[in-house]
Amino acid sequence: MKDGYLFSGTVPTAGMDEEVPVERIDLYALALISTVGGILIAVWMMPLAITPEFFVAIFVSSMLIAFFIFIPIMGARLFIDDWRAES
Repeated sequence: MKDGYLFSGTVPTAGMDEEVPVERIDLYALALISTVGGILIAVWMMPLAITPEFFVAIFVSSMLIAFFIFIPIMGARLFIDDWRAES
């Protein structure tokens, strides 16, 4: 595997030629939505109390939302950028 991708420093991309533009506003939106959503899910699941379990529930809920909403935000970003480029 001397000429393989593990030693040459390149990774096959399976036809991906474009980079997905991640802008700072996208990350701010993702952080805000996931934090607020995580708090709402934690309040829905557990009684409101200042306990380590409640903070863990907020953290886990926020990470779950962030994981599942990152791809739609990037898809919306690509759609908006293409729409702006056409007009």
